[in-house]
Amino acid sequence: MRSLLITIALLGSLSASAQGFDLERVTLNPGARETWFAQTGDGLEAMHLRVSLLGHYQHRPLVYTIDGTPVGAYVASRWTTHLVAAFGIHDFFEAGLQLPVVLAQSGEDLSLFGLTPVQSFSLGAPWLHVRSAFLRQSKGLPLDLAVSLALSLPFGSWNALTLDPGIGLAFAPRLGAGRSFGPVRVGLEAGALIRGSAVLSPSTAEIRDEVGSQFSSALALSTVGLPIQAELTARITAPFTATGISFELLAAIRGTLFKQLEVSVMGGPGFGKAPGTPAFRVLFGIGWTPDFSAPAAKP
Repeated sequence: MRSLLITIALLGSLSASAQGFDLERVTLNPGARETWFAQTGDGLEAMHLRVSLLGHYQHRPLVYTIDGTPVGAYVASRWTTHLVAAFGIHDFFEAGLQLPVVLAQSGEDLSLFGLTPVQSFSLGAPWLHVRSAFLRQSKGLPLDLAVSLALSLPFGSWNALTLDPGIGLAFAPRLGAGRSFGPVRVGLEAGALIRGSAVLSPSTAEIRDEVGSQFSSALALSTVGLPIQAELTARITAPFTATGISFELLAAIRGTLFKQLEVSVMGGPGFGKAPGTPAFRVLFGIGWTPDFSAPAAKP
């Protein structure tokens, strides 16, 4: 099992002169009303704000291999903090953002292969989100259905693996659907990541590590209406370029402290050969959800 996890990131050799890319593959659900890792049609009600601050650790998200044999982890550990916020402008419209900052990252010594160490600290690429809900189960309709659009801004560093190829912009449309059956909710997400492409090992005869656009889908099971909420999400990513398919199984537990404060612990293993798929990731943090809606008029 350990040997499988260690080999998950790169198939070919990583060229020191190659253009960088954004290694981060987690885009959290800003509103996170029901699920953290999938946008399943859930969203904030009108005039509701949600702000979360999370710490994020990734183990071996980028491994250097030669002819399929792992040589060492170019990124062995990565610590990131995410500021995530969303506001319900209307019951059917939400806007949000995710701001990642790489606090520290390091890898194994690969200077023998001409690779310089990855930059340790860097601003990550901020994501701006908008989501429009077409259907709401809370309004008496059969399910939640929403479309979301996210735009990644060109801030970051290629040396820190926080900036995508080209001009650094990325675009992520997603369609999410979900339905609650008593205390259990089932959700589905289908989407894509549209970004520039870069070949990590241009000197190889057969290109097998070109990062770029990709398709993604997720299936999420979660509990609703309970003091402690649990979530289990399976995510699969299929690139449009010459890299491998990746899969992550992620679990989350969160509980409310003082009505408006929530503590979350999340994480799980990753499998596959796409850059940015760690052996495992762990997230932990706190969320604040005040209610700015007008109080109901007294009779």
